[in-house]
Amino acid sequence: MAETEKESSKRVPIGMPITAVILLILGLIARQVWPDLVTEEQMSRNVLLAAIPFILVFAAIIIGYMCVVWYASVKLSDNVPEKTYRPIEYALIGGILLGIFLMFQPWVFELFRVGFFVLLFSTLGFILWSHITPKSSEESEQQAIAAAAELESRAGD
Repeated sequence: MAETEKESSKRVPIGMPITAVILLILGLIARQVWPDLVTEEQMSRNVLLAAIPFILVFAAIIIGYMCVVWYASVKLSDNVPEKTYRPIEYALIGGILLGIFLMFQPWVFELFRVGFFVLLFSTLGFILWSHITPKSSEESEQQAIAAAAELESRAGD
């Protein structure tokens, strides 16, 4: 059975997770082997040379997160009711605001660390959640149809 173009676009391209795993392995290997291949003097003179293991692992993490966002978008889009979608979205926005407040408050240093993680995970969650479209409710569809009919009747006048 031949798959349609729409079905194939809903899959995560297999190259993305494979690339993430390869970059992660290369980064971990580079972290172990790099000090033996490059002298301390070369690393101090060339910042990019010293950063190669970090860049490999960081790129693997970013590509892996892109795969997670893609997968969640495919599985959850048009499956989450509007009544569930909006409170989660608002909670994530509230988490971002709380994280910013905790990071910039001058009273307790430990709250800075907590605020950083609240901001980090709220932002990552919001990025993921923003790629999901809620299931359209019948009421909003009926309102859109009524508004379109009203516009057409006005255009005919």
